[in-house]
Amino acid sequence: MTRDSDPGRPASSPCMAAEVAPDYFDPLGTDPQQARDVARWRRAERARLLAARLQLSGAMRARIDEAIAAALAAELAARLGDLRGRVVAGYWPIRAEPDLRPMFARLRAAGAILALPVVETRAAPLVFRAWVPEVALVRGHWNILVPPPTARVLVPVVVIAPLVGWDGAGFRLGYGGGYFDRTLAALQPRPLAIGVGYQGARLPTIYPQPHDIRLDAIVTEAGPQIRSTA
Repeated sequence: MTRDSDPGRPASSPCMAAEVAPDYFDPLGTDPQQARDVARWRRAERARLLAARLQLSGAMRARIDEAIAAALAAELAARLGDLRGRVVAGYWPIRAEPDLRPMFARLRAAGAILALPVVETRAAPLVFRAWVPEVALVRGHWNILVPPPTARVLVPVVVIAPLVGWDGAGFRLGYGGGYFDRTLAALQPRPLAIGVGYQGARLPTIYPQPHDIRLDAIVTEAGPQIRSTA
């Protein structure tokens, strides 16, 4: 596996649909002006945080990623124990997101079943296709690598979501498309949702809106930051 070190590559995360559908923000009808203000603020913070992490050296990112992976592995073990035969939804890293693919490979070697999120229908919840090294990935929506359509569709017990930003209440700032929120709202039973990102991406608040889904845990290179008791 190789690190995605080229920030100019045309890949995009499944949750970046705001680049295609910028009107997605306020599906439950909050005050329109307030929604526009929050959307504008989020765009500015998203750009600032993305620029900051893209400025990190490859060596620094590698050290941070190792620390995140160790903390995440401990969090999964504490919450779920043995993951053999259980579905863990990871992600393919882009735009200097934490590269946890070595940790995902270790989970697979220990018997976990891995999946990747896929946009099959725009403005709808993600699906999770089985991710195995024997099957080549293909380019999906927004040019991101995903398992092919022939891969099995799985229901994860845990979803690991990359963060652009996060706050102390457990809310995630993503790329603006709302895909992970839609997905977490729709999945039954609800999976354990863990956000992973950089400690420096913490915000006082993301000004959560009715459609924002609180995560069960947030893990950074400094360890678990948010952990629900439910």
